[in-house]
Amino acid sequence: MYSRRVRRKPIVLMLFLALLLAVMLVLLSIAFCSGSARAASSGAHVDVVMLNNDISPASLRYLTSAIATAESDRATALVVEINTPGGDLASMESMKIAELNSGVPVISYVSPTGGWAASAGAFVALAAPVAAMAPGTTIGASSPVTSAGGDIGSTEKAKIESVLSADMSSIQKRYNRSVDPALKMITSAIAYTDQQAYDNKIIDLRASSLSDLLSQVDGRSVTLNSGQVTLHTMGVSIKTIGASAFDTLYALLLDPNVIFLLFIVAVIGIFVEISHPGVILPGVVGAISLILFLFGAGSISPNWAGLALMALAFVLLVLDVKLTTHGVLTLGAIASLIFGALLFFNSGGPYAGPQVNTALVIGMAGFVGLLGLYVVTIIVRVRRQRVTTGTEGMIGAIAIAMTPLMPEGRVDYGGENWSAVLDNSAISLDPGSEVRIVSVEGLRLHVAPASDRFIDSPSSLTRG
Repeated sequence: MYSRRVRRKPIVLMLFLALLLAVMLVLLSIAFCSGSARAASSGAHVDVVMLNNDISPASLRYLTSAIATAESDRATALVVEINTPGGDLASMESMKIAELNSGVPVISYVSPTGGWAASAGAFVALAAPVAAMAPGTTIGASSPVTSAGGDIGSTEKAKIESVLSADMSSIQKRYNRSVDPALKMITSAIAYTDQQAYDNKIIDLRASSLSDLLSQVDGRSVTLNSGQVTLHTMGVSIKTIGASAFDTLYALLLDPNVIFLLFIVAVIGIFVEISHPGVILPGVVGAISLILFLFGAGSISPNWAGLALMALAFVLLVLDVKLTTHGVLTLGAIASLIFGALLFFNSGGPYAGPQVNTALVIGMAGFVGLLGLYVVTIIVRVRRQRVTTGTEGMIGAIAIAMTPLMPEGRVDYGGENWSAVLDNSAISLDPGSEVRIVSVEGLRLHVAPASDRFIDSPSSLTRG
């Protein structure tokens, strides 16, 4: 049995390594697609950062890092190009504070054409000393909703709206913009086109391009905590601030698809280690992936009931290895994993943030299920095989009489000299006769003529 398990281990390990390689390739492709290079420049320049993801801890880190970079490299201004559906209030509040306390003038620019600064994105756009929009963009619809995108209780909603309204009023008054139209984005969930926002004096400018924006703000005075600052943006170079390697990794760990893949790697790694003890590598990788999964999951405000179903899927996989259910529990694990993942990540709200890809969930659940069924099939086959090692493995084996058996004597079994006795004391056998081992009693074998029919019954069990 041991030799068969040794032969099976490389197959399961190869499947695990193949999955691990595939996940790494996916992560690297996302990282290369989402990352951008930092363009160096000297002399007077304007830094530009693109905020085109959900408002989240990752975008908060990205923006605060960009502000710190603009302050350290003495940029004339920092342009934040915004295109976001919104996000969580805690990150939005911190981003707003970072803009209000920035030591470098921040210019928000909702772009490109067709882009929007919705929900929490509107606060990020308006918290800048200069707020501009490109033609064909939208701002607003900032009413508070649940993490699922639905309505919240009237009392709680009134509290949140009161706080958000106070924030919006303070921002707009600070920069001498209209307050009432901006408040309607919160109290009435109104959204404005770039032209409507400009006509209602919610924003400062409309600009067709980045160069047009820099041309319009040249010579404009803005209010910082340190006082009034005059912008000089004509003819300056533009420096694009891209995400650092750590920013990219941090953002990846908050992507629902990546978080789900980390959970799958954790489940398979730990499952392989439990079903094939001693492989080591899957267990180590699985443990690391589980920790990273918990880190990412704790940052996205998921539905924890879904996590319970996902954990149940793992438990069912392990139980199917330990119990004789012939794959039934593995099928239950597949269903539990699919429903749990969709419930965990996908709450359906328009501002609930990115959601996990349904096809990815089903595909990975199918892979986990096939791997589980494969392991269960191996274990069932091993259990059905006749034991070939130890005392039990001797039952039914052939030995050769070395001395006359009358009924006691000596036999050769596996090259070893054993004491033996015939089960039927009424007969005797000559040296060289073949006998079949019926049972083992200590160091004595109970044998019968090999020509007799061997019956696997309780009488053939070990007697000592």
